[in-house]
Amino acid sequence: MTLLEIDAVTKRFGGLTAVSRVSLGVGAGEIVGLIGPNGAGKTTVFHLLSGFHRPTEGAIRFKGVSVVGAMPHEICRRGLARTFQIVQPFVNLTALENVMIGAFNRTDDVAAARTRALDVLDFVGLHARRDALARELTLPDRKRLEMARGLATRPDLLLLDEVMSGLNPTEIEAIIGLIRRIHAQGVSLLIIEHVMRAIMALSQRIVVLHHGEKIAEGRPAEVARDAGVVAAYLGADA
Repeated sequence: MTLLEIDAVTKRFGGLTAVSRVSLGVGAGEIVGLIGPNGAGKTTVFHLLSGFHRPTEGAIRFKGVSVVGAMPHEICRRGLARTFQIVQPFVNLTALENVMIGAFNRTDDVAAARTRALDVLDFVGLHARRDALARELTLPDRKRLEMARGLATRPDLLLLDEVMSGLNPTEIEAIIGLIRRIHAQGVSLLIIEHVMRAIMALSQRIVVLHHGEKIAEGRPAEVARDAGVVAAYLGADA
């Protein structure tokens, strides 16, 4: 079953075309990677999917229903949650309170939100830090907190925006393990990531953007051999 469908989506900001006629899909149970050089339009796609931007042209459907024009909290309640490239927790709230905010997207009951938040904090490895203020957390723990807040909304599809940036190799391996555990819980994933060994290891399929256009799509091994991808993206890091 196709969970997410993006059909010929374009986003213009005045005279700048950030995304041009991009189409892609995410099936139930899939992990799809979204890669490309800086400025390729990846985060703009996430903004479009999560309701922060409205497409200039094209269609976006989640579970077969258009989400164009829906507010971010409405899209989240339908089962599509996201993280942000630059983590922005509520720094003067505890880790538990931050995750409860995500849980409140699905319930008005404080006790139920607290229970859900505690379960998620335990799942991501932050239960021992539940009473720490977000500003006291390390960068790796803030990344986990960002993912926990999204998970607390009970998503069917989770969009992960560079959750490994700024981490060392050991921390990256830990996040890869966490992403695999999230997927094992039945959550589909669309992942933006510049850590190539991680995206190649995790993704069942990869979509490549360059200058706002899709230039390749396929299995990781196929994409890695694509001459256009090597020239536009992989070669840039060589």
